[in-house]
Order: sequence, then structure tokens, then C-alpha cells
Amino acid sequence: MSIKHFFSWETLRCASPWLFLILGVIAYFIGYFLLPHNSISKEIVIKLADIFVIGVVIGYLTNAAQFLGVFKKDLQDIIYAKEFVNKRKDLPELWDCISKEMFKNKFSSIHNQFLQVMKWYFPTNEVSYYDDYNVYTTISWVDKEKGIVKVEDSISFYLISESKDKFVYPMKSWLLAAPGKDPQSSISEITINEESYQNVSTPEPYKDPKTGYICQEFNVTLQGSTRYSVKYQREQEYNINDDYYIGFRSLYILNGMKVCLDLPENINATFLERGTQNQFETIKKSKNRIEMKYKGIVLPKQGYIFALQTTTITE
Repeated sequence: MSIKHFFSWETLRCASPWLFLILGVIAYFIGYFLLPHNSISKEIVIKLADIFVIGVVIGYLTNAAQFLGVFKKDLQDIIYAKEFVNKRKDLPELWDCISKEMFKNKFSSIHNQFLQVMKWYFPTNEVSYYDDYNVYTTISWVDKEKGIVKVEDSISFYLISESKDKFVYPMKSWLLAAPGKDPQSSISEITINEESYQNVSTPEPYKDPKTGYICQEFNVTLQGSTRYSVKYQREQEYNINDDYYIGFRSLYILNGMKVCLDLPENINATFLERGTQNQFETIKKSKNRIEMKYKGIVLPKQGYIFALQTTTITE
């Protein structure tokens, strides 16, 4: 190090805390041991020593606080970075803590129950959500006198998956089993990503003892993609006097849907939202056709209902 650099302003600035500290210690020594007791000079020197030493301490604490503040911010940036959060094993607990802070002022007495309900809506299996869900339904008479109708659905949507791993997607059909009557349901013309799908497994139908409805399930095994274009035809035959509504209740989160219902003579329909946050938009509504559209998110167990009503059948 050169003499010029040794006595530079930068060197003096860096060394100033030590210089003031040394001057303070020297002033304390002079004030307490070399100057006469109770003299004015003794008081002045001790006060100068206080200024030097206390100034150094305050400066040190201020710099330390600034350093800790920067360090704390950098640490927070690391802890809450996406890469770090993805590796955390306590995400449910972290979600609970953050959510409680967000909602406790509004739901202080029920926030635990509220969070349990909210977590139910988040996907925990392979399927993330439906995208662009379309249902075109046609009702036709099979036997007007007995009230037997055929309901044909043309369904298409995109199924978004978390990964390319294998999983089973269930296509379910619910029909009311009236005493002594056997409703019929079938699914055909299944295509996955524009290719025909044949390997459909069909478990035995089961009946819900509480509602009396029979569930017919058609299982499709999917793998190798994260976005599946799914299309299929569904046909049902039953008595409209026993089962007088057509409903849809989403199994997963759904993003945007379109619904169209074609009606025969002597059947009217009323469209009802099923728990959705917003209303469906009416595209067309006439005697024989109802067409509705929903923009936005539909949560699981939300959807729509067509309430059917027969009118007087005249020959």
C-alpha cells in the first residue's frame, strides 16, 4: 500500500470509527486520571469522550440494523421463492397460517371450518380441471302416453392433468330408479385426442339408498399427456314423469362451458344455475331450444339444472 493511498480520504473514512473510539478511550483516561478532580477541564474532556464513544456505538448499531434489514429481506426472498416453496414439506400448515391471517378478521370464530371447506375445492388427484366444457342435449319421445323419453347428449371438453402418469377418468350417469321400472344408460363414440377409444371398463351399477338414483359408471384410462381432448355420446331412456330434470354437477374445477337443450313438442324446460358464482348468459331461448353459456370458473358440485315439464298431449 502506498503512502498516498494510506492517507487517502477513503482510508480515513473507513478508519474513522476506530479513530473516534481510540480518541474517546484516551479522553476517558485523561479525564479520570490526569486532570484535577472537580475541574471544568475534567468535565469537558469526559463529555468529549462520551460523544466519541457513544457516537461510535450508535453508528455501529445503525449499520448493523441496516445490514440485518437487508439480510432479512434477502432471507425472505429465498424462503418464499417458488423454487424453495415447491420443496417445502409443510405447505398445508403454511397455507393454514397465511389463510388465517387473511380471513381471521372476518371469520375469527369459524376460520378453521372455513379453511377446511376451501381446501376441499383444490384438486388433490391427477386431474386439475375441465376446460371449454360443451354439452348438447336432445330430448325425443319414445312413448308419449307412458311418458318415456330418450335423452341424447353430445359431450366434449378438454381434461387438464397434473402429469402424464396413468389415471382413470370416470364418466358417470345418474338415473332415478322408479319401482318396477328399469332406466337405460349407455355411452358410445368415445374419442380421446381425436382417436377412437374402445377399452372402456363398466363396473356394476350401484344405487344410492338415500336418493334412489342409480349410478352407471364408464371408466376410461388415460396417460401420456397433460391435456386430453375428450368427446363422447351418451344415451338415456327413462320415464319423464319419474325423473323430470336434467342436471350437471361438475366433478372437477371447470373453466367455461356451453349448454344447449333441444326439446320436442309437449315438453317445456326451465334453466337453473346450480350454485355458480355468476349467472349463465342466455344465447338462445325459444320453444324448442335453450342455449346457455358460462364464462369463468365453476367449482366442484356446481353446475346447472333443466327442470322439465310435460304439457297436455293432444292427438
